[in-house]
Amino acid sequence: MTEKTGEATSKVSLPLVIFSGKTSYIINSFEGEFHTHKGVIDLSKLKDLNYGDEVETHLGFKFKVRPFSLSDFFKHFRKGPTPIMPKDIGAIIAFTGLRPDSAILDCGTGSGVLSAYLAYFCRDGFVVTVEKRKDFAKIARKNFELAGLKNIHQIVGDIFGLADSIKIKFDLIVLDMKDDDKFIPKARELLKNSGYLVVYNPYIDATRDAYFAMLNNNFQDIESFEIVKIDYEHKRAGTRPSTRVWHSGFLVVGRKID
Repeated sequence: MTEKTGEATSKVSLPLVIFSGKTSYIINSFEGEFHTHKGVIDLSKLKDLNYGDEVETHLGFKFKVRPFSLSDFFKHFRKGPTPIMPKDIGAIIAFTGLRPDSAILDCGTGSGVLSAYLAYFCRDGFVVTVEKRKDFAKIARKNFELAGLKNIHQIVGDIFGLADSIKIKFDLIVLDMKDDDKFIPKARELLKNSGYLVVYNPYIDATRDAYFAMLNNNFQDIESFEIVKIDYEHKRAGTRPSTRVWHSGFLVVGRKID
């Protein structure tokens, strides 16, 4: 263990992150062994540490321990299909006023990034996530296991065929899938009164279709927008934008008010 002077310490809790240089891992168990390219770590050694302490591999390499942050999902999850970006996830949470006990339906799991963020944020609620592609669902399942989240319920199948069997009403439904505008009438049926529907789409024409589908299905407070995040690089010569990908997707947000 490392010694710290003049710094408040706290015992570690799960999940946590171990890191060495730019290499880091999410840890969600104090049992068994964890294999890294710098050797094997006995996970039982972690439970008696404080944040900022170090743990050694069997080869003598040291990893430092830090608290888990929600942003670690995006960094450490395996990516298959293009995930919704954190900036857009933040907008979904902010514009729909999610509560810690919210019930959420995520249609189009993809890599599972959005579901994991929402499930972690809504610790007293739950997320039902549906993905029709088995290869995407497999990636997401591994990511959920890594996250150690117990309030995600994963379904593999086509939401169009499954919707009539769902008996739950949701506070939020997110559509990130093909033919999203065609599912909007059913989404309205599955929402609680005052619940929100969010449609995420990378294409502006499809976004327009979703907007008018919400309008035609009597959604209220409809907004259609794009969140742009600009990164900057700072050098002695000056500062300039460094963002390579400016566009990720468009969001349409509407509310069911009967």
